Amino acid sequence: MNAKIHVAIIDDGVNTGFLNTRLLYNVEIAHEGVEDGRILNHGTLCAAIVQAYFPDAVISSVKIMNHRKGNAVQLCAALDWCVQHGVQVANISLGSINYRDRGMLREAVNDAAMAGLIMVCAAQNGGLLTYPASFANVIGVRCDRSGILAAGQYTYNADTAFSSGIEFTAFARHELVGATGEVVQCPNSNSYATPFVTAQVCRFLQQSKRIPSIEKLKHSLLKKSYRQNSYHPIQDTVLPVMHYKHPDWIRSAYVFKQDSVVESAAPYYFQTPYEAQLPYAKVAAVIEQVILREQEPQNATNKAGERIDDLTDTMVLLGEMEPVDLQEVEQLAIRYGKHVVYISKKQRHIPMLNFSSRHLRWWQQEERFFMRQEETIAIEDSHIPLICIYYNKDVDILYFLHVLRESFARDEYQSWIAVDQPAAMLYDMEYLSPSATIHGLQKLISIAGTMAYSAYADIVILCVEALDITDCTQEQMLSGVDIELSLTAIAEAENIQISLRTEQEYLKEWFLPNLNADDIGRFYTGLEQLLVN
Repeated sequence: MNAKIHVAIIDDGVNTGFLNTRLLYNVEIAHEGVEDGRILNHGTLCAAIVQAYFPDAVISSVKIMNHRKGNAVQLCAALDWCVQHGVQVANISLGSINYRDRGMLREAVNDAAMAGLIMVCAAQNGGLLTYPASFANVIGVRCDRSGILAAGQYTYNADTAFSSGIEFTAFARHELVGATGEVVQCPNSNSYATPFVTAQVCRFLQQSKRIPSIEKLKHSLLKKSYRQNSYHPIQDTVLPVMHYKHPDWIRSAYVFKQDSVVESAAPYYFQTPYEAQLPYAKVAAVIEQVILREQEPQNATNKAGERIDDLTDTMVLLGEMEPVDLQEVEQLAIRYGKHVVYISKKQRHIPMLNFSSRHLRWWQQEERFFMRQEETIAIEDSHIPLICIYYNKDVDILYFLHVLRESFARDEYQSWIAVDQPAAMLYDMEYLSPSATIHGLQKLISIAGTMAYSAYADIVILCVEALDITDCTQEQMLSGVDIELSLTAIAEAENIQISLRTEQEYLKEWFLPNLNADDIGRFYTGLEQLLVN
């Protein structure tokens, strides 16, 4: 690649006086409030850190903030600008903790990543989930608060990579020297750890012959951090591959289902150009035909010299598959450069090493939470209302929750939803491993409360399937639950019965003739009034 690397500082502007350099582009998406050229504002410090650790950076400023305030729409516009103007690396020492922004930012990030933009993003200093830093298609960074790291050091953390998407911890107390010799000490903040990692990314790109995938780049940063930190031994088992809590990178996916898979009317969070039932035999052959069919017009376009960046990126497999079929699908993924999401009730598949070496993602549900007991927050201490829903298998719970979430969103409530079905991930919900007995529900409630607190949510909804709804609705002495709901499909009456009980023993029942948006909306009206009052 070229010796110079084009870096965009997406922030509150860059003042060139301190840097003693010219900007390639100086763009203002957020106007007004122009900073005095002598002020060392946030964006200027971030640019200075990149320049200090990687002098070959060609810097552009994309201003989206005034007085440390901006919005997700401006950030999405900034990412699009970076793609259109040949930026190679974007330093994003900012983000949103607003759960409502997640969908919009995820789409913009995944589009930018597909176009080749590398994004290095800061986590929120208070430990809340941050977008875009928590997404798989970016490099998430936080500062070292333990005092272990020295200047010029960073390390990889497998636990936070899984739980919050923040892979790297870096030194942030940089000492910067300005153009006129003035010395500035950066505070210990995630904002200033991030441009240091940006500089490391630039250094790696400078030495690369081609633009690496984000997975390969994370892997290379990981290996470099182990080499520079002698106290941290190399552990290939903690590679930042195949250990994502969410399959949130999907732009477009083929969805293949076994006959036993229960359908849901809820929409996936991503595009699905092809969705079909899988046969019992020759599974890989069927999937390959679909892939080749999509590539035919793309190949013709590519021969004409146009850029191709809109191919389906992921194969979603729903249901139990034979081990030999999974191995063949794995080989297809390697051959055609596809990620895989495999969701089954019991079965797991461990991809071969060469799948990891291609830096592709194989996602399947994890049965562990990567959360120590001392990290959990009691739901009553978080002051977030929690609704616990018990449902039987004949209820399309994912669609019910989808409509309920949309209803909460219209009233500007940020609802965080966890379900004991791994397929919930495909519908932009959380997955929590089901408990073997109802006595494990209290643990799930504690974990759900902590995760919702990190997501800065207004409402927590936890859903568990129950073989016997009556048993679940008996007194369980569960702490932290404000409302208990039970959803039961009444086959003979062809409707859904909803029973509600509050902490104060308030009881109410609804009968929904159909599980459609209007009926669920009417139920929501009564639920919302109950929560407000």
